[in-house]
Formats: sequence, C-alpha cells, structure tokens
Amino acid sequence: MATVQSSGPLVLSSYDPSGQYLCYVTTALDKQRVSVEPTQKGQNDSTLNEKFLYLESSDLRVTSLKWAFLNSNETLCVFIGLNNGEIWLYSPLGNEIIIKLSTENGYDISDFVIAADSLFCIDSNDVIFEFDLVSFSLRHHYKIEECSNLKRIEYISENKIMVASHQLFLINNAKREVEMTLPGHISPVCTLKKLSDDYILSGAENDRFLNIYNLLDGTIKSVLVAKSNVNNVSTFGTSKISITTESGNVEVFVDPLIQNKNKRRNMKSRQSTSSINITTNDGKLIPCADVFSGKDTIDLTYLTNATMCNFVRIRWDSLELQHTITVNVAEKVRNQSKDRSLLGKDLAAATTYQEGNLRVTSGDNFKHLEDVIRELELQTSDDRADADEKSTEVESLADKLPMVQATKRKNPMAGTVGVILAQALQSNDHSLLETVLNNSDERVIRDTIIRLQPTLSVILLERLAERIARQSHRQGQLNVWVKWCIIIHGGYLITVPNLIKTLASLHSTLKNRAGLLERLLELETRLDCALNRFEDPVVDAFVNQYDDEEYTDYEDESVVTYVEELDDANLMESGEEGESSEEEEDFSETEINESQVSKNSDSKVKSRAIDDVSADEEEGYSDVEMA
Repeated sequence: MATVQSSGPLVLSSYDPSGQYLCYVTTALDKQRVSVEPTQKGQNDSTLNEKFLYLESSDLRVTSLKWAFLNSNETLCVFIGLNNGEIWLYSPLGNEIIIKLSTENGYDISDFVIAADSLFCIDSNDVIFEFDLVSFSLRHHYKIEECSNLKRIEYISENKIMVASHQLFLINNAKREVEMTLPGHISPVCTLKKLSDDYILSGAENDRFLNIYNLLDGTIKSVLVAKSNVNNVSTFGTSKISITTESGNVEVFVDPLIQNKNKRRNMKSRQSTSSINITTNDGKLIPCADVFSGKDTIDLTYLTNATMCNFVRIRWDSLELQHTITVNVAEKVRNQSKDRSLLGKDLAAATTYQEGNLRVTSGDNFKHLEDVIRELELQTSDDRADADEKSTEVESLADKLPMVQATKRKNPMAGTVGVILAQALQSNDHSLLETVLNNSDERVIRDTIIRLQPTLSVILLERLAERIARQSHRQGQLNVWVKWCIIIHGGYLITVPNLIKTLASLHSTLKNRAGLLERLLELETRLDCALNRFEDPVVDAFVNQYDDEEYTDYEDESVVTYVEELDDANLMESGEEGESSEEEEDFSETEINESQVSKNSDSKVKSRAIDDVSADEEEGYSDVEMA
C-alpha cells in the first residue's frame, strides 16, 4: 500500500492491500474528486469505473488516504482524511460515505493509521486521537508537549505508536508518554512505514535518503539512497522496497537489510538494485505516478490525458538492471477518450476536452489585447527601420492603432464569407464559424446575412447567443451580427414556432439589455432637468433676490423721505396731500422702472432717486407760490 502527495495531477493515491485497486484524488475545476480504478482491465476496458465521489464543497481538501477492512468483516473501505477534522469511510462498491468520524476541533487531519478495531490519527494541532471502529466513537485524545509539528503516525504494537515530525517519537499510548526518540531528518518526515515488529522506514520531503531504524536499540540499520528525491514508497515486508522519484523513474531495493559481503563492514548505505523507466514509442519518458510492491509482481501507474490512470505489471524475477517499458500512449488516449465520453464529442470541434488542457478565465482576459499590442510593436519596429533618418519623432502605439487595424488585412468579399458561413452552420464547424465571426466590417456582415438562407438564420442566432453568454468582451462585435440577422430575416423568424424556446439564451440576454433602457432614459431625463435648473444658480438667485429687496425697500423709503422733507420745509398743506400722493405714485413708478432697467449698484439707484425728489420739490414750491 502506497500513498503519495505531490504537486502533479494526482493529489493523493493509494493501492489497496492486495494491489487490485487504486484510489486517487484529482482536482476537477474547484472541487476535489475521489476515484477508484481496477489495476487489471480487460481488452475492451469494460471494467472502467465511471463513479466518482465529489467533495461537497470547494473548501474541502483530502489530506490523507488509506485502505482498510472495516470491523474485520471483509468489507474493504477507503478512509479519507479531510482538512475539516473529519475522517470519512467511503465504500467504492456503493459509491457512498458510510460513516463520518470527527475530531470536533476543525484542524486538518495530518495522518492516520488503522490497526484492528482502532484508528489513530493526528491533526495539525499535534493532538493524537484514538477512535473505536466498532462503535465509531472517540475513545480518547491527548497532546504531548515535546512532540510538535507532527506529520506522520504509524502503529507499532499494542499500546505503542510512532509519530514523526523531523524526529521520530515512540509513544506509549496507555501512559501517554515518549519512550524513545530516534534521530530524524533535516526536513519534515513525509514517509513512515512499519517493515516488521523490529524495523521501521522513514523518509523526508525533498530528500533522496530513506532510513531504516532498529526499534530494539534505536540505531539506523540501513540507509537507502535514490538517484533523485523520493516521491512515494511501497514495501513488501523487509524483502522488497520500491520507490518513485521526482525524475519519473522507479527504483527497486531487494533485501535492503542484508549486508553486501563485498562492501566494508560499516557501510550502511545501499544503492538500488534495479531501475525502471516507462517510455513512449518515440523514446519520451513518462513519469511514474505510483507503485505497488507485491509478493511476485510490481505494479506501476502512469497517467494519460492528465488524469487517466494506466497500469503496468512486471514480475520481480524478470527485472533487469535498467528495465525499460515501452507503451503506445496514442492508443491509450484514443480508447480512454472513446469510453469516457458520456455525452459524445463534436468531431468538428477544434480540440477535444481534456483535464490537462482545462483553462478557467474570467472577464478580464487580456489575450486579444496582448495580440494587438504585439502586432503594434512589430509594426512600430518596421516603421522605424523605414523612416527618414532625419526624423527624430516616433509615433506612439496609440497613434498607430487605427492605421494597423486598417491595414492589418483586407476585408474579404461578402459572397465568399457567405459560403463559408453556410458551410460552418450546416457542418457545425465551430472553428470555421469563428473565422467568419471575427469579421468586424458592418457592410460585409450585412451583405453576408443577406446571402444567408433564412433557415440557417435560427442556427446562427443560437451560435451567437452561446458566444455572447460566454465571451462578454465580444458582445459589441457579435451584436452587429444579431442586429442584421433580425433586420434581414425578421419576417421568417416570426413564422418559426417556439422561437423563444429555441433562442432562450439570446432572448434572456436581449431582455436584460432592454430592461436597462427604460432606467437609462429616466436617468438621462433627470440629469437634463437638473442641469437646466442649475445652469447658472448664483447669478439668477442674486438677481431675483436683489429685485425683490430693492422694490420693497425703495417703496417704503420714498414715502417716508418725501413726507419728512416737505414737513421740514413747511411746504405741505392740508389741501395739497392728494397732489403729493399723485406725485409720489409717479415718482415710485419712475424709480421702479429705472431700477429694473439699470440693475446697477445700490448707490447709483439711491443717488438718482434723490435727484428726482429735488426736482419734484421745486415744481411743488412754484405751484404753492402761484396759488
């Protein structure tokens, strides 16, 4: 049984105890997927497992993966440790979760081991848990202060477990104390496997050395040296050990505990006895993803289509010093694509979907902008080479953008584009259709749609709706095609039954755009009203306020001033009050008219009023004298 954790397509993988099945974890978009594959398949690959376990949330991640029999009743299950502090018991046969064990603290499950009716696990908080696999309950948990940054756990014997960080600690589970500390590695331990009751093997991250410890005295029995860093390890007792390395090779160690008589007595390091490579027909190396060491055979796993597992079995007695396996990858990919396609595939599509080719982008995809910038840079360099030597000014890329777009390529003839468009729609050729839709000349678009058969206009609108929904950056260009298609073939479209159902995507998009029009018009009306109202608010307010105040103040002031001056000069008599009132009315009307016409400063208006009052007084005095 082997478990690997790497940055490749397989997040984790584990063989069952007999090597008949491989359970592995991959990432499908934003969620992880747990799959189980049989290692021995028929010629028609009819035993492929089409059932997968998708994790409930994108936040869930598998941190540990192992096989074990449940309750000793021959029920083989996969135990899945998660980053939320839970361990799930997954039944591959029923493709369902049987039981969920929880540490109830939410920390990542770093590692676990199953022994008889008990499950021991450690979390990222360095707490050790023991679960009862009969009642599926938590027996106890504890934490040892001197054991920190724990990464791996292994069952040794009754009441004894081994945990590892950089060092290895032998713990008495009953007393909850450390009995022995073994020298460890420079980097954290990522491999910890029990070979027998007396020996245990450990390996560290980014390290090509594997240490075999003697549990009786705590010494290092042997050191296995690989040619590159070790990825995962599979063991069969103490007689056979096989590993996969970062270089993609498989290295085999046979009888690692037996000392070589030809070597010096104190020499504990051992080199691999055999090396296995998997290559294609043209000699290209295929990395080995996982390995299983059996009694008589060794099983290798390699990937095609990024996440499709393939298996090779070799007998131990047939291994050579440098063993090479040649496989036909093209045939494997073709068979897997055929069997795995549940909904079929479009033969006219540009590429077939593969997990390894998957790319997820958002609305800020600057691919087209980068292509334009690259073309502008090339055009600028050519212009600089051909420019006059006396010229010292170089046009910017922004100045050259219209010229480059205009001279990039000549627009094709509408008749040719129409023929290509009809062929693309009839044959469902998406790549050919893209060459037509990339045309941005509205005249060519109009003439092309005029030549298009009305029956194909419905298909064209469906294809346009798909692209508008997926590619928002092309909406402006594709809207021109939609506009002319509706204008030219609108008479035919209204006769098509269930057209809204057929063009549901386009109808939804256009309905949403039209719903915004009323709100935009309302906003425009409000803005125009506000701008017209507040075009010159300071001047208008000042003038209106000045007119009102001037009219009121002057009217009151004129009446009082006129009466007081006449009283001081002893010129007002009882018989002349009516005449004075008439003069006051004439004076008020004259002054108000002058103030409205001039609208000058307050001092000028008042000075002019005083002059008029003096003139009226002289005329009134002459009248009195004459009387």
